[in-house]
Amino acid sequence: MGYSTATRARATIERLARASVSGIEFQWSAVDELRRIVGFGSVCWTSVDPATWLPSWTVSDNPVVGRHQRSLHRSWPTARDLTALAERGFTATSVSTGGDLARHRFWSEIAGPAGLGDSMSLALTADGACWGMLHLYRESSDQHFTAEDAFAVGQTVPVLARRLRRAALESLGGPPSGDETGTIVVDRDHHLVASTPAADRWLSRLPQPVPGGDSLPGFLYALVERVTPGDLERVTPDRWSPRLRIRATDGTWLLLRATPLSESPSLGHGAVAVTIEPARRGDLQHLIMRAHQLSDREREVAALVVSGLANPDIAEALFITRYTVADHLKTIYGKVGVSSRSALALALSGTAGNPTP
Repeated sequence: MGYSTATRARATIERLARASVSGIEFQWSAVDELRRIVGFGSVCWTSVDPATWLPSWTVSDNPVVGRHQRSLHRSWPTARDLTALAERGFTATSVSTGGDLARHRFWSEIAGPAGLGDSMSLALTADGACWGMLHLYRESSDQHFTAEDAFAVGQTVPVLARRLRRAALESLGGPPSGDETGTIVVDRDHHLVASTPAADRWLSRLPQPVPGGDSLPGFLYALVERVTPGDLERVTPDRWSPRLRIRATDGTWLLLRATPLSESPSLGHGAVAVTIEPARRGDLQHLIMRAHQLSDREREVAALVVSGLANPDIAEALFITRYTVADHLKTIYGKVGVSSRSALALALSGTAGNPTP
């Protein structure tokens, strides 16, 4: 790939990221430009909840990936693994297997027989938060990805990550849905066992599995996997109910929680219940703060403002002066695009329109 061609492609991606186009339009337009930088056959974009590092939304033109969401997402990397990936810059199947793709289980059982070759993955991080994953796939007849390929694509990661972050804000603004909470139950192998009518309604408004593939969206398998570590007695309390925030196809933000069920004669050991409910005030606060690029201290101050504390009380709680609180609040207002405490609370609740950062 010529230097000028790659440079022009990166410039086009930056221009597209600033343009007034939808997130999906940007993703597919960016794919066209990425192909000018490094060759690949198919792609898979996965949005990630920055609080839990769990996948939430997948856009892919790879039918093999689409049909095998359970296999892929049951091995979804942990937050520690994704942090390490972000620090490394990339990973590739050929790198993790020393060039012998057959050593990789998914490749040997599914990808290889389907004609796929090497794959490369990059964590899309911006300002310390992971907003997505980018997976590029080559055909079996293509050469493996190289470090030079990874470096070339890696130069676009900050722009891609910031655009995914912006998409989180663009999808806010609607009132919370009044629909009731739904529940689904899966067995230890992640097969759907039962669901309530409310859960069925929610599932119909979530990104749908590929026809002929697994019965549930991929992100549900990743969520459930977080509560089936094998030795449940060693699970910490925080890990009993992993959470995932995801936007339904109608724009409604949902909160999903997974909880292990006690062993029973009908379900055996390892069954999990997943509740699906509309995200309420406060559920989206962390996501919105990260999307507006608030620092750790600014998030602390903003959370206390939303809870109703006055500046002197915030200063006392955080062991800082009231003048420092005022300075932080001025910066927070500027980043969020508001001018009052009430407007800030509304913006951070996810029930009001949010300006693009």
